[in-house]
Amino acid sequence: MSVVDPANAFVYAENGRALALRLEVLTAEIGATLSPVRRKPFIVFHDAYHYFEDRFDLTSVGSITIAPERLPGAQRIAEIRARLRETAAVCVFREPQFSSSLVDVVVQGTTTRTAILDPLGATIEDGPELYFSLIRAMAASLRKRLG
Repeated sequence: MSVVDPANAFVYAENGRALALRLEVLTAEIGATLSPVRRKPFIVFHDAYHYFEDRFDLTSVGSITIAPERLPGAQRIAEIRARLRETAAVCVFREPQFSSSLVDVVVQGTTTRTAILDPLGATIEDGPELYFSLIRAMAASLRKRLG
């Protein structure tokens, strides 16, 4: 933006610094929120959380599907059920935009909890706070269901 609008370069630089500070504060907040549940194993619906899991040192032990548009077959379901038993996963997270039936099949006959983890922020109002609200909501869901 500074190249296109050099007269406001200072404003863009200040906004960038302010955002970087807000992200640093958010990261510390989420780290503190998730610290008590870092070592609790869990499974997610699809493989979309690597950066979040890595950043906050979470113990994801797998995903039901690699891509949500491709439903897993019987072999994949059996693998996930075995992983669930082997790791004593505390929770299997589903996503609100997908039917819960697949997650229900995975946890059937176990004591593993299920919960919603919403990476799209389906219930969060659009606007400048969307990203911050989304990250806080995901952290709150993980903390509540793994704790």
